[in-house]
Amino acid sequence: MKIVLTHHNPDFDALSSAVAAALLYRCDQVILSSNTEGNVSEYLDRVDLGIEISRMNKKELEDMPEEKIELAVVTDCKLKNRLGYLNKILSRADKVIVFDHHQSKESDIGADEMYFFPYGATTTILVNRIREENLSIDPEQATLLLMGIYEDTGFLSFNTTKSEDLRACAYLLDEGADLSGVPYYIKRDMSKEQVFLLNELLMNMTLIIAEGVYIGVSSASFDEYVEEISFLAHKIIDMENLDALFILVRLGDRIVLVGRSKTESIDASEICYHFGGGGHPAAASSIIKDRMLPEAFDTLKNIIKEKIKPSKNAETIMTYPVKCVSFYETFDEALSLFMKYNLNMMPVVKEGTTVGIISRKDILQGIKHGLSDEPVNSIMQIEFEKVNPNTPYYEVEDIILGANQKIVPVEKDGVLVGVITRTDLLRLMREDMDKTPGYMKGRIKSLGLSKTRNLSNMLKDRLPEKYFSILEEVGLLADELRMNAYIVGGFVRDLLMRNKNFDVDIVVEGDATVVARTYAGRKGAKVSVHDKFKTAVVILNGDDRIDFATARTEYYDFPAAAPEVESSSIKNDLYRRDFSINSLAVQINNKDFGKLIDFFGGQKDIKDKKIRVLHNLSFVDDPSRVFRAIRFAVRFGFEIGPHTKKLIKHSVNLNLIDRIAGGRLFQELKYILNEDNYIDALKLLDEYDLFKYYSAKEVYNSGKLENLENLEKIYSWYTFQFSEVCDEIYKSRFCVLFSNLTFKEVVNLGERFNFSGKMRDDLIKGLLKTKNVVLKITKAKEITPAKVYRLLSPLSDEYIFAVGALLSQKDDYLIKDYFTKYRNTKLIINGNDLKKLGYKPSKLFGVVLEKLLDLKLDGYIANKEDELNWAKKIFREHGVDG
Repeated sequence: MKIVLTHHNPDFDALSSAVAAALLYRCDQVILSSNTEGNVSEYLDRVDLGIEISRMNKKELEDMPEEKIELAVVTDCKLKNRLGYLNKILSRADKVIVFDHHQSKESDIGADEMYFFPYGATTTILVNRIREENLSIDPEQATLLLMGIYEDTGFLSFNTTKSEDLRACAYLLDEGADLSGVPYYIKRDMSKEQVFLLNELLMNMTLIIAEGVYIGVSSASFDEYVEEISFLAHKIIDMENLDALFILVRLGDRIVLVGRSKTESIDASEICYHFGGGGHPAAASSIIKDRMLPEAFDTLKNIIKEKIKPSKNAETIMTYPVKCVSFYETFDEALSLFMKYNLNMMPVVKEGTTVGIISRKDILQGIKHGLSDEPVNSIMQIEFEKVNPNTPYYEVEDIILGANQKIVPVEKDGVLVGVITRTDLLRLMREDMDKTPGYMKGRIKSLGLSKTRNLSNMLKDRLPEKYFSILEEVGLLADELRMNAYIVGGFVRDLLMRNKNFDVDIVVEGDATVVARTYAGRKGAKVSVHDKFKTAVVILNGDDRIDFATARTEYYDFPAAAPEVESSSIKNDLYRRDFSINSLAVQINNKDFGKLIDFFGGQKDIKDKKIRVLHNLSFVDDPSRVFRAIRFAVRFGFEIGPHTKKLIKHSVNLNLIDRIAGGRLFQELKYILNEDNYIDALKLLDEYDLFKYYSAKEVYNSGKLENLENLEKIYSWYTFQFSEVCDEIYKSRFCVLFSNLTFKEVVNLGERFNFSGKMRDDLIKGLLKTKNVVLKITKAKEITPAKVYRLLSPLSDEYIFAVGALLSQKDDYLIKDYFTKYRNTKLIINGNDLKKLGYKPSKLFGVVLEKLLDLKLDGYIANKEDELNWAKKIFREHGVDG
């Protein structure tokens, strides 16, 4: 058997070179990884090349028959990791031949023969061999080979293109290749690696504005060599309408610097000269080998700044003198200042230095909640950037647009001298709007409400088809009803984080009940409507649930109160969410299907792994959000942001947690105890002194941590041993957490959580029974299997796990023995057998059978005969003869 392999996610050069190798060596099969996509996948689905081409996933490859492989040819690749899981098949081949055109010298494939030529495409190497051997190829095959060469040479335009590539193309045209069909599949003039780098360069762009000239500076990284970096510079400077551009791209162990300039004000060669390169004023480049990328990037920006001084800095655009709030002023005093000067934001100053930012909206909300006499420092924003008078304008722009900071304090020698507002920035931008490049226009747009990107492809790739269809159908219906519809919250968050979540919540600007009723009617589905809040639930096929809600805003009359709601816009609806990562939405109307809406920086916080509230009074409005912040932090491995931490501590200091209803307080604890990383969450509860809201007695300490770790060991053993999971494992964790409370304290705990009769009988009694069993086992002079069984069998599994966690580690074998040996021990005989022995049914039957089970557990009974003999003996001991 002879096979051909190529790298994972093959492009057309990989595919065409593999087909050429199969023709050249008369191979039986071309094997591709299953992750072929895009135009290559479409081509393979449409065209029959007369050669067996298999797209195999990892399991299919492992199940491939152990047939002898005489020859394996590898094309367009000389590194095993680029082959992915296909590299495992190489070890079965008697002979390996490699063809490649990439310029890197490294190769870890143990090839018997290697053919490397630095042509524009690997296909060219094989076409030349086919031509030399005068092999016959049909027009369809010739067209594919032509496509491979055209793709990797940019339609013969890249400077890596060699004369051999042109001769190969001429030969293929002579063999009947259809040139008119090539553009259908080779639609891009960039490789996938180039597209990746182009995107990264655009995302990382920094703009320097100097003397009315717009200079783009950016950087990107790629672990392998990528051709035509200069082509990317050419494309970006045109796309973004820049006057000059300098890009640094790390390729493996070296950095490529490319400079382009359209203006006499900037000499690209002069900039590149500082890095040992050169060129001419309009185009220059350099190879940097002795620096890390961040270092080179900072040096590049500094050189540009030295050569071209910015025409505008913070001092030229700031507003002064500054109106500010003192660190010690109360909410009432701050409101007077806001009203007097008609301002919406002000810096908070302590001894002349800016220590925070406060908004009029936050002050008004605080006063509404009875915080008139509280100092503003209790809720001021402490995460902010400030600048000095000489800070270049573009750095201020980065803070206002990139970090979404509404005002930027300007300080000189640590003293506040001015502020720059969004209005100041917009005024400056408007002065030169006609010259603003595409890059800047995109950033100016971020001053408005929409920070968007399209996720339609992501939705299609990551959602089961039925859910994707539901979104499309609801979006079309919303269009029909002239409303806007969005998926919101955790669904969108988890989509971006690649977490599985099919809980679809749809928010409608309009009336969600109308959309829900109409949709349910058309689908023949059940619908439940809550007209007061204009929400609805549609149940499809008996199990798929879609929640509909009307976009609304909320008002809290006092801390921890139930919110008053009224219809509103999607922005206001998202603003009432708890954290920025949950404030994302995706529009599903047909025209804008897949458009991500991010008003509050949720994408950035997901990227930065940060939990951040949307406004300063978030925990005042709903103190239970404190527990959700902790839960999300441990679930996703995120950090609670510094300002959010400060607000949590302030809500604890104000005892706002005490205002949470008992049922809600328990529900949040239950959610935490159901998390995989709940122990980390308990550490945070302790750090923020939140356990005091459950009980006056100390709840959490190092000993408790040891008990909880024991619990997880026992539970892990159980799930591995029996391949089962416990749906209510939170009960075990609850019992261990509160195991040190006295009887009265446990009863008080149930009252604090406002447990219903059913929950009280379960959790509170379960906790007390657990403690009692632990005490009996600990105090027992001798603990027999029968005694273990009698103590544990009345408990459900959750409480048995808790018993094991609270025992010393030398005794946890009792729990394991119970599950593996004792729990399923049964008697062979029953009451009928006792009647056959001549005994009349009575309460004594139960006593006898129970005693027999104890004897069997303790090893005195081995078979049915033993059971019968012991039964007779027990009856005699009770004065009863058969």
